[in-house]
Amino acid sequence: MDVDVFATAHAAEWARLDQLAAKRRLTGAEADQLVQLYRRGATHLSVLRASAPDPALVANLSVTLVKARARIASPHDVTWRQAVRFLTHVIPAALYRVRWWSVVVTAVCLLIAVVGGYWTSTHPDVLATFVSPADQKRIAEEAFASYYSEYPNASFAAQVWTNNAFIAALCIATGITGIYPAQILFENSLYVGLMGALMHNQGADWIFWSLILPHGLLELSCVFVAGAAGMRLCWSWLVPGDRTRAQSLAEEGRTTIVVVIALVIGLGVSGLLEGFITPSELNPWVKIAIGAVVAAAFWVVMFVQGRRAVEEGTDPGLTEEEAASMVAVAG
Repeated sequence: MDVDVFATAHAAEWARLDQLAAKRRLTGAEADQLVQLYRRGATHLSVLRASAPDPALVANLSVTLVKARARIASPHDVTWRQAVRFLTHVIPAALYRVRWWSVVVTAVCLLIAVVGGYWTSTHPDVLATFVSPADQKRIAEEAFASYYSEYPNASFAAQVWTNNAFIAALCIATGITGIYPAQILFENSLYVGLMGALMHNQGADWIFWSLILPHGLLELSCVFVAGAAGMRLCWSWLVPGDRTRAQSLAEEGRTTIVVVIALVIGLGVSGLLEGFITPSELNPWVKIAIGAVVAAAFWVVMFVQGRRAVEEGTDPGLTEEEAASMVAVAG
């Protein structure tokens, strides 16, 4: 087959397909033409790949077909109603899917923090191997508190959000391994326990808790959920149930993507708390209460609103086409 002749013969169709795919609104006739040209273009791409693969031509036609496919699959713009539904139903449903994993991970991590903190607190020589006595005193007297006021509030909030989002992203991105998320969570939990032991031994318990709790309740909740979502993704691959491994990973992968969006929002709120509330002059009990209310709201969204969304039929693991084609089966 002469590639140049083939491309010349169909160039007008491909150009029209690209033009229609880029249009914001289509008439009925244009929509029909888009579908027709998309089908022809897909056939042309198959012919090119099988008969005379030209990398540049194949790449250009592939991009055009991807744009057209996206236009066909998304025939309408996102509305405010869809955006609100995503926030009030899809996100809670996704969090609900990982609820028990999150509870177990949270309990295990807190246990690690408590045991590690108690052990290092009752064994000063062990604590000294991690932080020298001189550094322990410096941290308790000035460094720990100054950390929260060293930078401008907005800058510090953005920095904290970026750092925590990176940790959460690592937990999820490496979730398929099943090992790295557990390592991240273990190290993070051990560090919290170690720092608590250090502050306790230096008689600075109130400084520690009054600065950690306002933002840490939500921050750690998000990190634990990220680890839980990552490990659940691994489990869906190892134990797919009555689905194929590909189907299981696809469904859980979509759910995990929604969880990521939820955690970005949660960690953003946590960053604002750490940047503006934690270092503020508010009464410490007021700051702790704010942090507790926000963290409680996160878990209420997961368990209460999430359950309601699932009962109403929301499934973040299925596309709209898959959800519409699902039928009840016996057994």
